[in-house]
Amino acid sequence: MKRTLCVLAALCVLAVAGPAAAAEPAGNLLPFLKGLDVAGGISAGEFSLANSGPGAEDNTFLLSNVLLEISNEQRNLPVGFTIAAGETATPSLLGAPDNTNDLDIEYAYLTLRPSGETAVEAGLLQPDSGYESTYTYENANIILGAVASQQPYNAYGARIRQQLGPFSLSAAYFGERLDDTEYALGNGSAPDRAWEVTLGGTLAACDYTLYHYHIAAERSMTGVVIEHDTDNLKVAFNVDYWRWAQGMASQVGRRYSIGGAFYLVPHFGRFSLPLRLEYIDQGKSGIYLDAPTAKEIAAATLSPTYALTPKAYLRAEVAYVHARGGFADKDGTTKNSRIALAAEVGYHF
Repeated sequence: MKRTLCVLAALCVLAVAGPAAAAEPAGNLLPFLKGLDVAGGISAGEFSLANSGPGAEDNTFLLSNVLLEISNEQRNLPVGFTIAAGETATPSLLGAPDNTNDLDIEYAYLTLRPSGETAVEAGLLQPDSGYESTYTYENANIILGAVASQQPYNAYGARIRQQLGPFSLSAAYFGERLDDTEYALGNGSAPDRAWEVTLGGTLAACDYTLYHYHIAAERSMTGVVIEHDTDNLKVAFNVDYWRWAQGMASQVGRRYSIGGAFYLVPHFGRFSLPLRLEYIDQGKSGIYLDAPTAKEIAAATLSPTYALTPKAYLRAEVAYVHARGGFADKDGTTKNSRIALAAEVGYHF
């Protein structure tokens, strides 16, 4: 209850600040925010997912994301902090709409900077692995992609970041997960330890990030993100290779799964037309869909978007997903495909 009240108070600050927050320093808005950086966003819309399973809602209106972040990170002080409160309820292409309305702390951590090239973070952290953001007003598409659906969420831990010339490196150790059902096994047990390492840089005018996320005694993910951005076009690739731990091999039909997502976002003034194409070869590993017949997953998503202002947008979306025997309708009848429709309005600052 105390956390919820704190979040509501923070959201009141956002409401008072309004659109001016994007144009003025926070210190000019409210005295107690002087010297701090305010960021975040809010989005809401209508979601429709066919064949979302027995008992699941096919159509629902969601407050898909709300987040208020306050920090002093950009001040580059020896000791910094970041705290973000809100909630996220946006489904993935392989999930179903879930209206949580559970306002809470999403991430919060302290940052120590022993030198200009080194930073140490400790608290409730966001992972570095993956391409799409959990908070989807930061993404080009509304609904999370199939590949992104298995990328990790926030967890308590510590991370060290190091800049070595043109390369940025990080190493993190995580304990308790914010979502205690994430990566839970069939027997209900959830992992309590994980570690992550990343390497980033620029090559041939493309930004890249290599990452490895290891969930103790369960599975690991190795992936890469490559991005190239111009004034009128953004292109990105994200490839993930999942592998079950040796002790899990007897419980699955195949130890590994590989999946990739291609993002193409052309801009025409205020209008953009984000396209996402995905293909996953999971075999009988059950990494993405726990269905023995769903050995391959293919998806295409198109999200026409209009920028009402530089910070506000209106967008629609249509997506098609195919996975043999991977879905079910309300009666529990197995289906091979799913169509997703969505419309959303959002504001980020």
